[in-house]
Amino acid sequence: MKGKQAVLCPSCGARNRPDWDFCARCNEPLEGAVAAEDVTPAVAASEVEAPSPSLLPGWTVATITLAALAALAVVAWRSASTAPPLEAADPRLFTIATRPPEPLKPLPPTAPGAAEYEAGLRLLNQGDLAGAVASLAAAVAADPAKAEYQSAYGRALLRSGDSDSGLSAWGEAARLDTRYRRQYARELARAGRIADSVRQYEEILAAAPDAVTVHEDVGRLLYRNGDFAKAAPHLQRASQAREDDPVLRQELAYALDQSGQKTQAIALYREVLSVAPEATISRGLLAQGLFEQGKADEAIALLDEGIKATPQVPVLHRTLGSLLESSARRAEAAAEYRAYARMAPNAPDAKEMVDRAARLEAAGRTP
Repeated sequence: MKGKQAVLCPSCGARNRPDWDFCARCNEPLEGAVAAEDVTPAVAASEVEAPSPSLLPGWTVATITLAALAALAVVAWRSASTAPPLEAADPRLFTIATRPPEPLKPLPPTAPGAAEYEAGLRLLNQGDLAGAVASLAAAVAADPAKAEYQSAYGRALLRSGDSDSGLSAWGEAARLDTRYRRQYARELARAGRIADSVRQYEEILAAAPDAVTVHEDVGRLLYRNGDFAKAAPHLQRASQAREDDPVLRQELAYALDQSGQKTQAIALYREVLSVAPEATISRGLLAQGLFEQGKADEAIALLDEGIKATPQVPVLHRTLGSLLESSARRAEAAAEYRAYARMAPNAPDAKEMVDRAARLEAAGRTP
């Protein structure tokens, strides 16, 4: 599907409707945003060539986990930021399937700091960070109790590289107006202050336990940092409210998988494939889970099915090769490894797979 279906936020890259003035994810102005056109379908995991977990001999648990995280992160990014919908009404087109935030009401031109604030926003949008910081500092000095002054000042400071002062201004905005607390938590996370960010999210949820987008934010933050046991309940709450989001369900499945809840994870991987059969990562993880349960034939058949449906996906061949090798089917495994290397010659492990195929073929010829 082609045409101007969405615009990309210049700040965070999220997709938004063309008639929205502010980004639904980060609340940044969408003035000058670039149209998103002619991109790949939602949950286009088949295009992801980042390694997914497999049973390759020599891979450590840490390597497998990092590989899966990388692949899942790419899938989530593609779905949230670049992929068009299956149809125009599909809510997955947009970052948040709700109305956009209401624009702030214009300040009276005579309000203390109003002129400096408006000038600072213009300079910020133009990329004049030094000018924006100076103007917004003047606005804050004129009326330090204005949360919007503090938040804009914090944004300008962060963009200019002054992390500590920027976070301090964002913290003051959140103190003055609770509507800024979620963005403050996000800014803390971007600055690497994960514990502080999680604490902010938890305080928000203490007052609003059903805030789905907050559960999603903190769940994904914990997920990205490998705290899967804590991430799972938050992702569960978010997934229950957004049952049409296969990427969110895939992340929940992986968090459950890594938390030892294998049965629930496998059920969720199946659900993802039922609505998004092109979700390569879920297919590979489901195949691995089935193989670990002793269901080798079902796991191999699942990957064969995926390869027939999307033969251009290299990672499926490599994953299938690893299962076949673990099943002592050397010749078939070698063929899959060679197919992977042929289709993804620039992949970091392409040469390794060619070498592994050669060793398996040599072993098969040994009397």
